[in-house]
Amino acid sequence: MKNLHPKYLFYALTIILAVLAFLIIKPFITPILTSIVLAYLFYPLYKILNKKINSTLSSLLILFIAIILFVLPLSFIFESLFRESVTIYNSVKNISLDPFLENILNQVFKYISSQAESLIKTIPRFLINAFVTLFLFYYFLKEGESIISSIKKLIPLDKSHKEILFREFKRVTSAVVYGLILIGLIVGFFTTIGFYIFKVPNPVLWGLIVLVFSILPGVGASIIWIPASLIKIYQGDYFNGIGLFIFGFIFISGVEVLFKPRLISHKSDIHPAIVVLGVFGGLALLGFIGLFFGPLILVVFITLFKHLFHKKD
Repeated sequence: MKNLHPKYLFYALTIILAVLAFLIIKPFITPILTSIVLAYLFYPLYKILNKKINSTLSSLLILFIAIILFVLPLSFIFESLFRESVTIYNSVKNISLDPFLENILNQVFKYISSQAESLIKTIPRFLINAFVTLFLFYYFLKEGESIISSIKKLIPLDKSHKEILFREFKRVTSAVVYGLILIGLIVGFFTTIGFYIFKVPNPVLWGLIVLVFSILPGVGASIIWIPASLIKIYQGDYFNGIGLFIFGFIFISGVEVLFKPRLISHKSDIHPAIVVLGVFGGLALLGFIGLFFGPLILVVFITLFKHLFHKKD
């Protein structure tokens, strides 16, 4: 009986350390997940560069490219969103409204203003998260294969089952990351460009909204750009209305129709309900990154669940 005490003490110490470790990394869950998505997206490019230069230089070069591709557009998006929000506020303020409705709008804008102040106060936190994201992104690129190899060793399955499991993970992850995330970003980008060219107000804001709608199954970007083009035509602005309709048909919905089915294979078995729950649940739990990671977490969990029951059978 006395010999059991050290073992129980070891288990208790392990549980305590595991809880403490989780509490330490909990504030950085979003940066960790973001860095994983970035590493997955850029890994094909890393493999190409790594054939010509060493892993350190390849990772640093891709890190620099990612900063250029994401930081500059994000700064532009935040600046545009702020400017467009001010424009909307001034437009609404100059309209004569029912007192009850005016009170509701004032409360909404007060809430937005308070959130903006909170956002400014969290800038140091944002900078820390950005540093952690980029730091982990670099190492996930450079040491991704060794990390995956270590994870494989920890999984208590035989080699053949491990390979099947990781092949399934790779398949569904590719479907979610490239099929949902990449297409959503491209469609949102084209929407912003199209709305800007054809003089639709608040193009950046609409681009972000379309990004969300393009991820949701059975919705798509057309629910935004078609009404926008019809409103332009109804207002007598035929050039911009018809131009936006043609642009949306070719570049916005065209991307969805041509590339989305190819990137999300029919064999991936991603049910629309999983995507919807993942998108909104991910947003509630993780914020903006949950928009992409929510469906991925659910799909990977279901894949693991299926594999474990299949193994038992």
